[in-house]
Amino acid sequence: MKRTLAVLLCLCALLTGCTPMLERSYASETPHVQFSDESQNASILRAETYQGLVSALLHLVGQGEEDGVIRLYQYVSVSGSAASDVDQACLEVTQEDPLGAYAVDYIKYDVGQTAAYYEVTVKLAYTKTPQEIAQVVSVTGTSAIAQELQGQLAFLPRQAVFRVSYFTREDSAESIRQAVLEAYGQQTLRLPPLEEVQVNLYPDSGQQRVVEILLTWGIQEEFF
Repeated sequence: MKRTLAVLLCLCALLTGCTPMLERSYASETPHVQFSDESQNASILRAETYQGLVSALLHLVGQGEEDGVIRLYQYVSVSGSAASDVDQACLEVTQEDPLGAYAVDYIKYDVGQTAAYYEVTVKLAYTKTPQEIAQVVSVTGTSAIAQELQGQLAFLPRQAVFRVSYFTREDSAESIRQAVLEAYGQQTLRLPPLEEVQVNLYPDSGQQRVVEILLTWGIQEEFF
């Protein structure tokens, strides 16, 4: 009996000693998601804030979607009504966001309401094709444009489009045009004459912009 009791006390001591090892505290971080796919339907998005609504619209633009549904759960309006928020978000996407200003013609929407959520049905019309949207290259600043073009000019592109995340006061359509000409002049390959360089900025102002560069090449037969 004494031996049995001693064994039990030893086991209790071992279990007590293991407790701090088993009860390790840990922390996990999950990224804040502005919107998410609703169930398994990729065309239905879920958002809970105004910024989430904007992000969902931009997601549709980035994918080149012409139709989409956004469900707003536990939504608190920033302007007084969900419909006003949707109108404001559509204007922000088409006029202020670089990709939206570059690629979207207009967005039509309809706002319905259920007991659980607002349902926003949108139709998007584009000025660019899905392929053109997918070919937009993201760069930090305008100085990276010349570096990117160094490898592209050899293929005689008619167009190059960049999304610039930091546009300074010194940057302009003309300064970018000069950078393109410098990149052309530094080419080691013999290329046809670069007759015209047109630079368009979307939107007209702002720290983030899309830079569209249109290149007109001379006739190769004349060059060679």
